[in-house]
Amino acid sequence: MITLRTEFKKIKRKKIGLTMCALIGVQFAWLLWSGSRPNESERLQGWIEMLHSLPLISVIMMPTIMSVLASRLADVEHKGNTYKLLHTLRRPGALYHAKVACGTLFILAISIAQFLFIIALGYARGYAGHPDWNYYAAAFALNLACCLSLYLLQLLLSMLFFNQMIPLVAGLGGSMLGLILMYIKMYSFLPWGGFLSAAQAAMDWNPETRIVRFYYREFSPVELCAVAMIFVWIVGFYTAGRILFARKEA
Repeated sequence: MITLRTEFKKIKRKKIGLTMCALIGVQFAWLLWSGSRPNESERLQGWIEMLHSLPLISVIMMPTIMSVLASRLADVEHKGNTYKLLHTLRRPGALYHAKVACGTLFILAISIAQFLFIIALGYARGYAGHPDWNYYAAAFALNLACCLSLYLLQLLLSMLFFNQMIPLVAGLGGSMLGLILMYIKMYSFLPWGGFLSAAQAAMDWNPETRIVRFYYREFSPVELCAVAMIFVWIVGFYTAGRILFARKEA
């Protein structure tokens, strides 16, 4: 707890919260712009359409947002070259756990803000009925897990490289890869495609009638394996980062 409190003190003037708000604000603007004037059919499918839109936006933007978050949290020790100094004050790995916990709290705040905004926007637009809370709860938990896996990956890269442009470019590359994956299939075993794998809703478009129908997904065994892969990435990236930090502090 002391190490976590110290971590927040170190980033007090780095304005990470303001940076995250600006980046998430782009997502909110996107959601406001898309479907700003829904017709009756869109109002009937509004809640499920939201569940379909959020993963598509996240798969494009979240890799970059997580790279910025991890880089801002990791560059303090790089600039001061304090890894070995910190080892004299705390047991090996304590700093890494503090950075993971600090980043997780930011991710939790971002995820809560996203879903509160979506629900408020849905009611403001007059969507029919109420959100299907079971699917929304599953979407929230899996969205949080996807963000955490990307954050742990980016934190690992930010620790490996002194030049923080390298992990930032990796985050931008992940966003571009996620955009490409959108046009291939609705699941992926790569960490950047976890949002697509975890999407609770899918879309069916009839080219003859040009009618769009949204429906809740029924996951095939392969798709369930892709969802499970999100948690495999979390364990793998966390373990690798823990080992690397311990070596840097030793």
